[in-house]
Amino acid sequence: MIFTSDQFVEIAFLFEKENGNTLGEYENNVIDASTLKNIPVDQLEASIIEGLKKNAYIVEKTRISAYWALSKRFNPDLIPHFKTWLQQELDAEKNIAIFQLMIALDRLNEPVFDATRTGVSFDEFDLNVKDAVKYLT
Repeated sequence: MIFTSDQFVEIAFLFEKENGNTLGEYENNVIDASTLKNIPVDQLEASIIEGLKKNAYIVEKTRISAYWALSKRFNPDLIPHFKTWLQQELDAEKNIAIFQLMIALDRLNEPVFDATRTGVSFDEFDLNVKDAVKYLT
């Protein structure tokens, strides 16, 4: 299955619900209207991974949505995938995708950001790239 950016929002909310997070009215309404709500979350996760592996998401914005949705899964088994994709996005110099993957890894308690940084932001391109390269080596 290949998903749209809107479907990644639905999937992220489904992952959050599966993780036991309390969702607001908006998130619950999105889930109620979703055509994906009856698909097991592990199948949704596997479909996203497969799509990313097959380069089905050519547009960076869509890949970023995929990474964001997967980051809501909080699945440590995703770490090797996130690392692979981080290297690919570094090679392609896709700064926003790099940052999203760094956030995903950080959510899994991976030391992707330098410990001396007092904050992180998507627009700190040089620092993010430096930290990502250091993390991957």
